[in-house]
Amino acid sequence: MSHEYTLIVHTSPVDGREDEYNSWYDDVHLAEFSALPGVISGRRFKVVSPDPAAKAVYAAIYETSVDPAAVFAAMNEGIKAGTVHMSDAIDPTSLAVTTLKPR
Repeated sequence: MSHEYTLIVHTSPVDGREDEYNSWYDDVHLAEFSALPGVISGRRFKVVSPDPAAKAVYAAIYETSVDPAAVFAAMNEGIKAGTVHMSDAIDPTSLAVTTLKPR
């Protein structure tokens, strides 16, 4: 199955909760999001900053076979149904999503 879109999702942990954030993302969220209909794969990265005092920023890169709106709709349905679990260790103000489509 080839991918139609690539999502780059940047997030940061709430101050003082980086270990909890990483545990949730690595052990829960990455697998749950990657299992959503239309998601082909997902990987996580730590963004390297030249400033050692900079707030931690992480990126997840997902490949999807469907429009990202459908993936996020499935995620929201999963949250309502209790099959997708979110964490309050993620700083909601840090969320930034970039959608890429191959040319």
